[in-house]
This record gives sequence, C-alpha cells and structure tokens, in this order.
Amino acid sequence: MKILRLGPLGVTTHRRTLLVGIAMAAVLAALFVFALVRGRADITILDSLRAAVGLSVGPPGDFIVGQVRAPRAFTAILVGATLGLAGAILQSLTRNPLASPDFIGITAGAGTGAVVTMALGFTGSLWITAGGAVIGALAASAVILALSWRHGIVPLRLILAGIGIGFVAQALTQYLLTRMDVHDAGTALGWLVGSVTGRTWTHVAVAGIVLAVLGPVVLWHGRSLRTMEMGDDTARALGIRVGAARAVLAVTAVLLAAAATAVTGPIGFVALVAPALALRLTRNAGVTLIPSALMGAVLLLAADQLSQLMPATLQFPVGIFTAAVGAPYLLWLVWRASRGGPA
Repeated sequence: MKILRLGPLGVTTHRRTLLVGIAMAAVLAALFVFALVRGRADITILDSLRAAVGLSVGPPGDFIVGQVRAPRAFTAILVGATLGLAGAILQSLTRNPLASPDFIGITAGAGTGAVVTMALGFTGSLWITAGGAVIGALAASAVILALSWRHGIVPLRLILAGIGIGFVAQALTQYLLTRMDVHDAGTALGWLVGSVTGRTWTHVAVAGIVLAVLGPVVLWHGRSLRTMEMGDDTARALGIRVGAARAVLAVTAVLLAAAATAVTGPIGFVALVAPALALRLTRNAGVTLIPSALMGAVLLLAADQLSQLMPATLQFPVGIFTAAVGAPYLLWLVWRASRGGPA
C-alpha cells in the first residue's frame, strides 16, 4: 500500500485510507441532506441546508428542519462518531474485536449512573444526566479494570469481567426503575432503549463539545496507539510512555462512551462494528481513528433513516434497530473464531 505522507500528529496516511475517508465523508454528507429533506413537507435542499445552520427560511422550514430534523441528524452524526472513536480505542488497546463499550459493561455503567440521576428527580437536566453517566461509566470501568488486571490487562478477563459488570449494572438499573415514580420510570425506559428522536440543539451542543474536546486528545495519541499495537516493548523502545498513554486513552474512551450514552441512551453495536468495518475497508493493519469515527456516524445516521422508512407499525428507536442489525455481525465473529480464522 502506497504511503502518501506522515501526518502532523504522527499518523501515517495511506492512499486507500484517504480515499475511503473521503468516500465515507461523501456518503455521510448525502445521508445528512437526505435526513433534512425526507418527508412530506415541500422544502428545497437549499432551504433545508440554510435552516440546518440557523438561517431563517420561513415556515415550515424553520421548525421542521431547524428544530426537528437538523438536531436529530446532527445528534446521530456526533454520537455515531463518538461511539466509533471509543470502540476503535478500546479494540486497539486490548487487541480484541469484542472490546467495545457496549459489550464490556461501560455503556451499562453509564446507563445506571444516568438512571440514578433520574431517580433523584433530575429527569429534565441533560447536564446532570451526563454527569451521572460519566460517574457510572468511570465506576464500572474501574471495577472491570481491577478484575481484569494481572501484570497488565488480560483481554479474556477484560471481556468476562465487562460482561459480568454489565449484567450487574443492568440489574441495578432495573431495580431503580421499580422504585421510581411512574412518570420518571417511563422517561427512563424511553431513554434506555437508545434514540435520537426528539433531540434538541442542547443535545447537539453536549455531543459536539465532548467530541471537540476529546477528539483532539485521541488524535494526538494516535501514533502512540498505533505503536502500542506492535507490543509494549517496541513502543517503549520508540519513546512511547506506554503506561501514561494507555491510561489517557482508556479514560478518553470511557468519557466518549459515557457522553454518547448521556445524549441518546445506550445504543448498541455501533462502537463494535464501526472500527471493524473501517479496518476492512481501508485494509489497514492498525487502528484507523478518523475512518472509524466517520463509519460510526454513517452507521448511526443510516440506521436512524432506515428505521424511519419502515412502516409506522415497524418503526423502532435507533438503539433497537442497531441491535437488530449488529447481532448478526456478532454471530459472524463467533462463527469465524470457531473456524480458526481471525475475529
């Protein structure tokens, strides 16, 4: 594969990776336009784009696009990119394709933390919910790390500990729901299925701020992440502070997953599938951060649009839709592993 250049962040750029990134960005742009114009309202593409960035085009575009469609589409893009990055980091650090935040209990911990804030009566405060999700995700991650550590992270123990903690977090969440007010419990249940329906510019702001702050941190450590995939000894020989880099990246992945969960509720399989698809499309031997983020955004926005195109009786929240699509991928991974192939 022909190398084009060494990027400013120390990440080697390949021709195919660049072309795949451009193609995914184009697909994402097309999906975004489709998300703005899809529907019965007669609003032109130009007016839809203007309304999406806050320019007034008059009724009905200002409300339908500016307050309904655009926030929903932006939320799907930002949360999808966030999940794609979180999954890419965890899979690279553990060198395990199953190490995604939703599969190893981090998302479940974030969900429990958010439900705790709802049980305390903060159902209308997104920022407090986000804080609860972060605390829950960090607590779950700390327990998972403690259970999986043995002179370093043991990938199999990480997966098993994550699954176990995930079940514990889900059980605690279910218990909290039984103790909550009926109205608050209904709100929490609607949030737990994972959805971008009804998202506002506040949700977009939270997701955008998190990605704007943590995204550069991930990219800055991109070279360290790629080098550590060759082994800790090799990374140390090349001047990488392995312990510090791994800690920063792990905490960043947890915060990304927690923020995504706070904004939309738990959405499964995007963080699991997006990095794997990005690797296969780029045919890269290591982590692909930007393609993984773009793939996550494409997957979540496409899933939301496909769910809306279903008949009214079959329309599901996007979290259920991604789980229905992602489950066959997980079964395919198991089938490949059973035949002795790479996961």
